[in-house]
Amino acid sequence: MRVLIVGLPLFAERLKNDLTEFDSTNKYYFLDTYYNKWDRIKVLFMIPRMDVVYSINGTLGDSRVFNLALKLKKKLMITWVGTDVIKAKNLKEVNHLFLNKAEHYCEVDWIQNELLELNIHAKVLNFFNFKEPKKSSFTMNNQLQVLSYISKGREEYYGWNEVLKAAKKLPDVQFTIVGTDIEKNLPENLKCLGWVEDMEAQFENCHCTIRFLEHDGLSGFVLESLFRGKHVIYSEDLDHCLYAKTVDEIIEQLTYLNSQLNQKTLKINSEGIDFVKSNFNSDFILSQLIEEFKR
Repeated sequence: MRVLIVGLPLFAERLKNDLTEFDSTNKYYFLDTYYNKWDRIKVLFMIPRMDVVYSINGTLGDSRVFNLALKLKKKLMITWVGTDVIKAKNLKEVNHLFLNKAEHYCEVDWIQNELLELNIHAKVLNFFNFKEPKKSSFTMNNQLQVLSYISKGREEYYGWNEVLKAAKKLPDVQFTIVGTDIEKNLPENLKCLGWVEDMEAQFENCHCTIRFLEHDGLSGFVLESLFRGKHVIYSEDLDHCLYAKTVDEIIEQLTYLNSQLNQKTLKINSEGIDFVKSNFNSDFILSQLIEEFKR
């Protein structure tokens, strides 16, 4: 069996590598059809040789890849991840071929419910997977350390205004932002690092992470945080995270964590670690995917 993985390049390439390492029986390929012009050409020649085309990102609009896969009667599997659902809702014209002929998936029940509004009956099937336990410990720093990812160019959507307000309200809490590289008019307790290739040190040095989006699928950043035993303030209601839908609730949750740290009672989020180990371990996730490819 030959499987071509496309879609969001960071996740698609990582999944291709995970599957190749896990499963030597089948062949897995990745092409970046979003940003690589040569891959956009190569995909036209590769799809005829594939059994399955699997996309991490959905659309009911225009897609050369989806059109060719269905025209050649390949199995087309689409995993919806969040923002793509909003875009599909706003489309004036829907491609009913993608709607009816592709097989649809998502990572979590709240996206599944949204897809039903589009008459898409998606099965929950995850691709984020975790192999070996990461080092789970808190920094010895007595100041609460908070980490957040905010995408450059989409700061407002990723909660920049709310995180900035929280930083100004809580000067004794240290905030580190990766992704964006804003430098002007920042409070002393907030720093922006821009894009960071290796996140190991950033996770190691924090007690808590924040994920605050207007709309989100199941975030890999959140799962990575939980896997490392971090406390997570999240704008979606997920097990073992601290739920917050407003900036006041973010501040309330941070104040609570800071109080625990000052009283030396703040502990590793061991329940979060167990949750990811049980539900997102590589053997379980990758075996499920392979079975779905074969089905």
